[in-house]
Amino acid sequence: MSRFSRHRCTALAALALLAPLVGGAQPAQSAERAAARKAATDYFATQVDREDMVRIPMRDGARLNASLFFPKNRPRQNLPTIMTFFPYQINAVSAENQKLMENGYALAYVNVRGRYFSEGVYTYLGGSGIDSYDTIDWLSKQRWSNGKVGALGCSSSAEEQHKMNAMHHPAFAAAVPRSSGAGIGKIGPYNEMGNHFRGGVFQNFWLSWYHSSGYKYKPSFPAELSRETMLQIANQWNLEPEKIARVNFDSAVWTLPVNKIPRDIGSAPSDLDDFLTWPMNDPRWKSIDFGNEGDRNGAPALYINAWYDLSTGPNLAMFEYQTRNAATALARNNTFMIIAPTAHCQQGSMESEHTIVGERDMGDARFDYTTFLVRWYDHWLKGIDNGIEKEPRVRVYTMGSNQWHTYDSWPPAESHPVTWYLDSDGAANTLKGNGRLTTARPQKAAQDAYTFDPLHPAPSVGGQVCCFSAAAPGSFDQSAMEARPDVLVYTSEPLTSPMDVTGSIPVSLYLSSDAKDTDLMVRLVDVYPDGRAFNLDEQALRVRWRDGYDTPVFMERDKTYKVDLPPLVTSNTFLAGHRIRVSIASSSFPVSERNLNTGGPNYNEKDPVIAHNVIHHGPAQLSSVTLPVVGAKPAGKQLKQAQ
Repeated sequence: MSRFSRHRCTALAALALLAPLVGGAQPAQSAERAAARKAATDYFATQVDREDMVRIPMRDGARLNASLFFPKNRPRQNLPTIMTFFPYQINAVSAENQKLMENGYALAYVNVRGRYFSEGVYTYLGGSGIDSYDTIDWLSKQRWSNGKVGALGCSSSAEEQHKMNAMHHPAFAAAVPRSSGAGIGKIGPYNEMGNHFRGGVFQNFWLSWYHSSGYKYKPSFPAELSRETMLQIANQWNLEPEKIARVNFDSAVWTLPVNKIPRDIGSAPSDLDDFLTWPMNDPRWKSIDFGNEGDRNGAPALYINAWYDLSTGPNLAMFEYQTRNAATALARNNTFMIIAPTAHCQQGSMESEHTIVGERDMGDARFDYTTFLVRWYDHWLKGIDNGIEKEPRVRVYTMGSNQWHTYDSWPPAESHPVTWYLDSDGAANTLKGNGRLTTARPQKAAQDAYTFDPLHPAPSVGGQVCCFSAAAPGSFDQSAMEARPDVLVYTSEPLTSPMDVTGSIPVSLYLSSDAKDTDLMVRLVDVYPDGRAFNLDEQALRVRWRDGYDTPVFMERDKTYKVDLPPLVTSNTFLAGHRIRVSIASSSFPVSERNLNTGGPNYNEKDPVIAHNVIHHGPAQLSSVTLPVVGAKPAGKQLKQAQ
């Protein structure tokens, strides 16, 4: 990966939320953000005292490296602290951090174990529980501290907060995980192992992240060196990797077997070397500090999510879980969520009057995150009675209607399920086929067959992806992909009135195949009157895991199985004249790895089997999706009569 791509991904995780990296900002907004960046740079250069190479002791003797930031020319006492647990090179300059420091906060950026000048060996999410507890303990006991610590961070620095909040340190007062794309293991209907898998299908974008940022080992220094000596060393070496091979992932992802790719592209040893080989039921996954069911928050949490982010479904399930199961009434009653229409870590950085996410105009999606965060921390870390706890529990940006909506819960109590059934005359292949999506149950049995060749996979076009030069996140026209014969397309009649779909979307399909194993990929799509078809969400399932992730169960040739996929999630108003579409394929490449259909381990195989897959539907085999509709119940009247 190029150095530019690497630092682009690093900047996302570092809360560099001022640069419009995705979509199109208007020139006025771009100029305004550039001015804000310059103001923040000037502020940190002149109004901030920075202390580097602060070594925080852990209970096992290792020391984490921190940089502390204090408002200049103010008494260094009774300061609430906002901590960012950080795997990247430290740079705290942002307009958001400027506002926090102007409001009297100290900032602590702490490199996680094994990163840069922090001691130990880096393990993915290693220490997000115990190390974070020890760090909070140390920060809260400093002479300048008011005894309260909050957490802030995006991407990895958000993922660390799941275990952090479950550790229940008495000084930990508030969490803000933003775009926690990979920190959750098992939660509700999802079991994604930190989004390394989606429905048991490995996510190829991790090849890029581990290549650039996931290296396990680094140079270290004798433990007896003084802080002054370490500061001198840091003036010469910042431990930023000097050589990262430039990779063309467009071609690299085609390599088989998949486990050859890290070595072929010159990646350093990393946890990915193991993660690629562990099956979903491997007990070693339990050694990773993912947030899971059973991890119960002790402090209030503000989850900031995005519709085109990694792992949105598990993040929403985590919010739902904590509102019911957090360890304290304070945490249960003060769990909040904001869901923006953006991509990973882009909330507040790329919105304008016409927020473009991929190719779709999402309208004016602006929200003042910075002011909200200041109020959030002022209440929980300073005790200011500013009414933040009386704000709506859930803020959701609904695409299509392009409006912010507020709810008291997730999923919204205002929604009701409407089941849509797959139907056809036996030829749902391509968008020009006869696949239908209807609220009326099909009257006769039918089936739609397609051939899945892993060497010619159906492509991923946009969607929920991050930091991968081979695929862009967001909402894109799916028409070209839907023209393939290995894609089944089911489309409703045009709607005569708007339909607001907000919540989780169960998907049930009846499948048969001549292969022992294959994948199912399902997309929900909003079809415009002009034929453009914009993806809303996508889910996958490796069919061997259809009965759960404890034991794989392979298919018998041509036997039909009911397959329930992990739920889709979205908030989208299908406007009058638009159509609802569901597409089905067996690949979404290069974002997801290809199933070679052999029933084998897949990661170490190179010879695929072509699968002939069939989706069944009819009175006894109700392949369907269930949409959570907010508003009036009679969905049938919202459809135009077929011509």
